[in-house]
Amino acid sequence: MNKLMRSGLIGTGLALATVLPAHADDVTMRPFISESLMYTFADNSRHSDGGIGGMLGGGIPINRFYTVELDGAYSHFNANDDAGSNPWKQYLAKVDNQFYFSRSAAFSPYFGLGLGYSKEKLDNSGSDGAFMADAGVGAIHYFKVFNTDFGVRGDVRYRWVDTDSSKFPGKNVNRFGEPVVSLGLLIPLSFGGTTAVAPETLPPPPPVVSTPTDTLAANHRFEDVHFAFDKYNLTEYAQASLDSDVTTINKLSSTYPSLKVDVSGHTDWIGTDAYNQALSERRATAVKDYLVRKGVDAGRIRTYAYGESQPVAPNTTAEGRALNRRAEISTKGE
Repeated sequence: MNKLMRSGLIGTGLALATVLPAHADDVTMRPFISESLMYTFADNSRHSDGGIGGMLGGGIPINRFYTVELDGAYSHFNANDDAGSNPWKQYLAKVDNQFYFSRSAAFSPYFGLGLGYSKEKLDNSGSDGAFMADAGVGAIHYFKVFNTDFGVRGDVRYRWVDTDSSKFPGKNVNRFGEPVVSLGLLIPLSFGGTTAVAPETLPPPPPVVSTPTDTLAANHRFEDVHFAFDKYNLTEYAQASLDSDVTTINKLSSTYPSLKVDVSGHTDWIGTDAYNQALSERRATAVKDYLVRKGVDAGRIRTYAYGESQPVAPNTTAEGRALNRRAEISTKGE
């Protein structure tokens, strides 16, 4: 156990030396390394106390719903005070399949299914290598320390180990079925290859060029308004862009009295459908409220909310998610 803990500390140090500051929206979809402390509620067949151990691993999110993780673990089961009690050592390797209900930095719950190999060793009384499987649920909460992302994970599983009782003669050992709980740390990795487009750092908008009213078409599409992750407040750049839009809208409305302004809100795919739907509504409303404050007739503006259903770029990249966090503005002559 001490050797395992030392290895875990070394692994954490190496990860901290290489991990880069990351954007909050990117954290749930990045490769990671993990380490956890485990407690196994010993099966009666072990005739021992519960097992204390640790696990090291690493994973890669494949898509919004699925992550694959490779783990190695060690546990030690002390003999208890009963007659015939046994001390055990367990060495385990598995491929863990995690199916996520939501990808949110605040709360990412999942169902886990692990398949692998377990080496069960009874001190001085035999050993056996056997197929193992576990299933259960867990959740991750991400947080920042000095602008570096971490995740804390809790996990509860039921583990089956197909132990061969003949490998432990006279010990009354059978197949094991054991609950396992773990608590650990995830360190998301960033390799510096991609970063999200931050609307706050976009260049200032071009100067407004006065255009004769009669050359403006009633049906007009404006520059999209982009938002930071999980936000609906307008950046300085967005406000400057909307100021230009107000000038154009008011010119159009003087020529087309029945002109309508359509504002649609959108999100990336991180979070639940219901949450993203509400967030897209807030984004559309934020744009409408700003246009009205700047002089656009509120009766002209129609708002729509599409949540994550209409992406304009892949949600699998940070750049794509940044483009999908948007509000679209257009005018129609009616």
